[in-house]
Amino acid sequence: AAASLGQTHRAWLLPQNGDGARGTAVVIKVQRPNIAAIVDTDLAALRIVARWTMRYKPIARRADVPALMEEFAKTLWEELDYRAEVENGERFAEMYANDSRVYIPAMVRQHCADRVIVMENVESPKITDVAVMEAAGIDPAEVAEVLLDVYFDQVFREAFFHADPHPGNLFIRPRPDIPRPPEGG
Repeated sequence: AAASLGQTHRAWLLPQNGDGARGTAVVIKVQRPNIAAIVDTDLAALRIVARWTMRYKPIARRADVPALMEEFAKTLWEELDYRAEVENGERFAEMYANDSRVYIPAMVRQHCADRVIVMENVESPKITDVAVMEAAGIDPAEVAEVLLDVYFDQVFREAFFHADPHPGNLFIRPRPDIPRPPEGG
């Protein structure tokens, strides 16, 4: 899988016992080379466009486009802060440590850096794969209800929420009492 700012790769850590077997399955997220310079150039161009749009009176009366642009830029630079992403993942793990409905992958902090995140691989069916859920005996309506409960908790109780809830970030873990469907089917 690839995102615009980075790439993710499956890997295995070296085993601790040195017996040649594979170690822990992980996902490694690596920022693309020179991405900060590319983002800086793109934001500079967008700032010019934002200022130009203010010449158009219907837009200028309704929005401060340069201010919106600066908020967008701030958020984008935060996306490049992988250490903050690791800390956020650990905060989510603490928030849901006692909630059996939610599982947050463990960060392998000793291998994380400014431009690299290493985390436990929790590969499972995507939250959008209704057929796999049903085959595993999971009610999609119940999944939707849990997801809504979890987001309400994040927003209204914790004031800290997962802001990138796309299917590549949300998975369903089949119930342990039902065999998992075979890979790829």
